Amino acid sequence: STLGRAFDVQVRDDVAFVADLQTGLHIINVSDPGSPTLLSLYEMDNPHKIYLDEDIAYVTGWENGFEIINISDSEHPVQLSHFNGSVMNTFDIEGDCAFIDSFGLQILNISDPQNPSEIYHYYDSGNTSAVFVEENTAYLGTYIYGEFYGFTIVDVTNKTNPQKLGQYNTTDIVAGISVVGDLALVANWGVGLLIFNVSNPENPVLLSNYFDGGASENAYFVDGYAFVADYNNGIEILNIKDPENPVEVGQFYDGGGAYGIAVQNNIAFVADDNQGLEILEITGLFPTKVSNGYGVFSALIVIHIFILFKLIKRKKR
Repeated sequence: STLGRAFDVQVRDDVAFVADLQTGLHIINVSDPGSPTLLSLYEMDNPHKIYLDEDIAYVTGWENGFEIINISDSEHPVQLSHFNGSVMNTFDIEGDCAFIDSFGLQILNISDPQNPSEIYHYYDSGNTSAVFVEENTAYLGTYIYGEFYGFTIVDVTNKTNPQKLGQYNTTDIVAGISVVGDLALVANWGVGLLIFNVSNPENPVLLSNYFDGGASENAYFVDGYAFVADYNNGIEILNIKDPENPVEVGQFYDGGGAYGIAVQNNIAFVADDNQGLEILEITGLFPTKVSNGYGVFSALIVIHIFILFKLIKRKKR
């Protein structure tokens, strides 16, 4: 089986889960990254984002709602439930709740995965484009087309009465958010990666903005480095140990459109749109042997990136 348009990827142990907009959820054995094998294909319409929690995969399907899938047997995934919804894209899970961007922030009770139910639909700052939730705080990309784009922080301690805490106006749509400690990495289509200090959620402070002309989709944080999926520029690796002065130390681009990224040990898994799933080995950041390939030198850091595998859709002749 081959991929059509890879939009998101998540990895658990030796298994990668890839959302393919055209065919469904691909479940792939990546124990040998140079020779992955398909375990199963869970067919669904237009899957966008994936969240893994033990033996359950949560997947949004854009206009096709929200799927909860039992993945305890990777070769035989089984639907537990389907929640109808419209324009469901990014989301996050905390505790027994799913927080989904769907014309605002839709909060679902998923304590019974076979019977999800809506708790509340929050709509205060327009539509929602990105969601990250941690410790009862929701970090959102919000927008009203042509009028407003922003990074909004909401207290969701009371699920039936979320309270807006703070907001920072941006100049384009926020596509992805990752929060680690007091830092928020905000991927923005028009201005690249924004790094915020969110120690005071009522007043998020912009520390820096890294932009090289691309369209940032998502950011993944690993040990002081940001791995940025940029649709126009591929995978960019930034040293953000000094968050006020991010420095690019590596990049891989082969013409695809990077939407999503997951990093496990020294392997990066990239959902690369029409290029499919790409698996890259990254050395220099991690205690692994240096390999030949694409090298980028920055100060004393050497990052070598080479492609181990590419799973793409074959063109019909």
